[in-house]
Amino acid sequence: MNKKTLIADTHDIFKAFINNGLHQHYCIYCQFPFNPNLLNRYHYGKHYDIEFNDGYRYYQ
Repeated sequence: MNKKTLIADTHDIFKAFINNGLHQHYCIYCQFPFNPNLLNRYHYGKHYDIEFNDGYRYYQ
């Protein structure tokens, strides 16, 4: 995984990162709180690291 972190300040930007597969190569920091409905919309594959501004971290 690359040492750079992508910052998603909106749900639309988060969606674009996931749809383009960037979550498999970069960590993603979301500038909004954890939302289980948002996470359940996508398939993430084997490697990902997503952190939300409320401290919740979703990774594998």
